[in-house]
Amino acid sequence: MTFKQYALMVAVGFLGLCTIGLLAHRDALTIPNPERAALTGARAVAHAELERLESVVPAGRVRDDGLWKAHLHVVETELAAGHVDVAVRAWHDAYAAALESRGWESMIAVGDAFMKIGHAAGTPNGARMNAREAYLTALIRARRNRSVDGALRSGEAFAGLGIAPSSSRASTSRRSLPPGTNRRNSE
Repeated sequence: MTFKQYALMVAVGFLGLCTIGLLAHRDALTIPNPERAALTGARAVAHAELERLESVVPAGRVRDDGLWKAHLHVVETELAAGHVDVAVRAWHDAYAAALESRGWESMIAVGDAFMKIGHAAGTPNGARMNAREAYLTALIRARRNRSVDGALRSGEAFAGLGIAPSSSRASTSRRSLPPGTNRRNSE
């Protein structure tokens, strides 16, 4: 028997054993309860929306230099002095630094700061759009980082805005995290 014939016999024998093994365990290869495994209804819609938005938010390694914290300190100082216009300009710098940091905590803090600016200016409803955008970015980043704390904190932030559907999105996102996900996986 030549080496080619021997190799062919070994390969055929291996394939035969694999086929027998697959036939013997074919029930174990299926999802036991496909109804529970598939997202349906509002959860499916929320998941699809988060997937769509996730492609818009830049990905990358979290690199927090803390610059956003310095800008937010300026925002708070200017609000305390009653300079809302200067606080808004400082907020824009904080927002840019938070986007660059790629972490969810920075986006939550920036959203909270804009709500404070809105309250100080007497227009909390006008501040909701910017805060919502920051919270949504935080939710997407938390989901991407598999951070349960980030998803929960984003949900709380949305609830503070009075936006229940986004709050349930955060909750759905938290529930859709794979098993073994870290409770705290932030910046």
